Amino acid sequence: MNPNVQKIKAHNYYLILLLSMILFGINSCKPKKEIIRATLHTTEKAEEELFSDILSKQLIFSTFSAKLNVSLSNAKHTLASKANLKIINDHMLQLSVQPLFGIEIFRFHMDNDTVVILDRMNKRYVKESIDELKNRYLVGLDYYALQSLFTNKLFLEENKVLTPSDYTQFAYAKTSTNYYLKSVNNDSHITYLFSINGDDRITFSHLFHPINKYSLQWSYSDFTPLGTQIFPYKMRIEVSSPKHKLDVEINYSNIVLDEPMELSIAIPNGYTRTNFSDIIKIITADTP
Repeated sequence: MNPNVQKIKAHNYYLILLLSMILFGINSCKPKKEIIRATLHTTEKAEEELFSDILSKQLIFSTFSAKLNVSLSNAKHTLASKANLKIINDHMLQLSVQPLFGIEIFRFHMDNDTVVILDRMNKRYVKESIDELKNRYLVGLDYYALQSLFTNKLFLEENKVLTPSDYTQFAYAKTSTNYYLKSVNNDSHITYLFSINGDDRITFSHLFHPINKYSLQWSYSDFTPLGTQIFPYKMRIEVSSPKHKLDVEINYSNIVLDEPMELSIAIPNGYTRTNFSDIIKIITADTP
């Protein structure tokens, strides 16, 4: 793509997101949530017991929907947008980015096999198999990994839900305040690290590729009652590579579980197919 055209398109996105940031404060005053304070100290547990306890504290749902306030920062910009997240558990995930008045500019759709991104402003779309993206970008993310990151769960690269018998895939360490789980994929060389607080809840997930210096850090806070369960309503994300760094903050609200839901993705007529890398350039652009 022509670099000047790329800059213009990136600039258009930033103008829209800047306007949304001005309006972002309108709904910023909300009732205070009942945030759960974690137990200060860890206890002695067998590895199998700890792993089972962590799994038992994870969110149980058939469907999940939430409104998000998202803030993105790179070297030159801090911009905000609203978004809607919908998940059919272990099947399909959809994120709709709507900076102004509910007008969608991006839709991200993912299932077990495929990623589809709709760029509404430029009438473009990306459709790629997850395996192809993993091979091209060496990212240890499949459907279950991304669903787990958004819903505060343990995961590995095997594209499956973890069960208590998977405790042997991790190495364990403990301090007075946290447990630590580590797993290394010998094929992809990706390392998975998780920090767990004294209440057996995940507070930090970290994927990194030591050879290519790719890193994804995802932290969790503001653990709050959600029905009879507990969920972190604030998440901070840092994505970094040798050339780019992106910081994201997500604040959840209006979470609804187990409501009937249907998700599908249809590519509108007249949309032009583009590359995943072009969409990434829009997100990470350093143009003013």
